[in-house]
Amino acid sequence: MRKKLAFITIFTTLCLAGCGKETPANSADPQQTEQSTENNESSTSTHQESTDVTTTITSQETTASQDTAVTTTATDTTLTITCIKGGAADAFVLISDSHVTIIDTGLDKKADKLVEFLNEQGVTKVDELIITHFDKDHVGGADHILNNFEVGTVYTTYHSKESDDITAYLEALENSGLEETTVSENLTFAADGISFTIYPPKSPVYYDSTSNNSSLVIRVSLGENSMLFAGDAEYERLSELLKTEGLGSTILKVPHHGRYNANTEAFIKCVNPQYAIITSSNGEPEDQEVLDILAANGTKTYLTKDGDVTITMTADAVEITQ
Repeated sequence: MRKKLAFITIFTTLCLAGCGKETPANSADPQQTEQSTENNESSTSTHQESTDVTTTITSQETTASQDTAVTTTATDTTLTITCIKGGAADAFVLISDSHVTIIDTGLDKKADKLVEFLNEQGVTKVDELIITHFDKDHVGGADHILNNFEVGTVYTTYHSKESDDITAYLEALENSGLEETTVSENLTFAADGISFTIYPPKSPVYYDSTSNNSSLVIRVSLGENSMLFAGDAEYERLSELLKTEGLGSTILKVPHHGRYNANTEAFIKCVNPQYAIITSSNGEPEDQEVLDILAANGTKTYLTKDGDVTITMTADAVEITQ
């Protein structure tokens, strides 16, 4: 028994070391509107936007974005991240001074709300549409975005399944004159002083839940603050991420709608977030084990089933309202 405990201790230590986490100052009793000054790494890589050219990413991009003013710095920027209420489904809109990114598009039956929100914000162009994976609760609204807005670059993971939602997305993509860019190696780009890093899956197939485990994971950082979007990553994908450096973040979009697996606790400790967002619903609720782990970590958790969550991020502060 002592040998087994020693082995588990060594394994956990190695996983956390590989993740390269940064430690934020967690608030013991945060209010509904909160401010954060966590110190996280901020990347300044830039990105060449592509609107009509298909490519499979095989190396980290560092070219300059044609649509981003080079004079913009992190200290000048405010990033607003809206986490849309739409059942147990992911739909996130990231808007800065001159840039719009969408990470996942929720369910097809909820897509009108996403389109309406973008119209209310005066959005006419989406610079990046990122589909973390091809389950209906992530790709369902993608055709609505492509049919209603000008879209720059579409980043995706590989296709591991077929469905009516995927067919509708591919038809809209073709009608828009676009082709998706499949990310196969770490990719970094920047806009308005904000750094975006996409981490792709490392395997073309997984023992269990290949679709969920094929999720792209995205880290968005602005100055001292950052948010990690973990898609629907399950045990095998989290094992990969635990060996990835630099994932420590102020805010975590908890993977797979807050469902627990054997790597959940190690992953949350690795990211060490001050705040967490869970996309769940009353019909498909988050697991209590996950809420307990987040609470033990000192993390304030917001559930989209309680309403849209709005994150306002600057280089040195974070404000969250619901």
